[in-house]
Amino acid sequence: MNNNIVANENLIQDFIDVTEEVLSTMASFEIKAIEVQEINANGHSKDVTACFDITGILGFSGGRKGSLLISFPRNIAFGAVGGMLGIEFTEIDADVRDGVSELVNMIAGGAKTKLQAKGIDFELSIPNTVIGQQHQITAGASATRTRVDFDSDLGSFFIEVNLKED
Repeated sequence: MNNNIVANENLIQDFIDVTEEVLSTMASFEIKAIEVQEINANGHSKDVTACFDITGILGFSGGRKGSLLISFPRNIAFGAVGGMLGIEFTEIDADVRDGVSELVNMIAGGAKTKLQAKGIDFELSIPNTVIGQQHQITAGASATRTRVDFDSDLGSFFIEVNLKED
């Protein structure tokens, strides 16, 4: 097995662990990773990610460049953000947008802490949120792109970790 693939699997596990920790701790939302898929396996790259209704995006640079996406159907975003704020949501409003941005920020920050302990350092950008049914996010073809699907009582959502070494 290629050493880069093994290294990336170890990095992805940190993102999975932190995603589960953040949603459990901050939103009282129990989730489980159900599938990990390298999108550009075998040298074939797909540079567009089809997303759910709302996606939080955060870029990083430094020793590792890339981005983290977390994409939710609206009902799961309402459940996760509602769990954080103690509010019930029925529409995507400023609180839901800010909550999804904060979730991606906490996940990236937690992963950064774990990866720094392994000697991997990077800087985080300001998170952004994209809204719209089946919106698409374009990523660079040279990044290693890994999608992790999660399941919850409300349904499925995913994170995508895009990594490129300096």
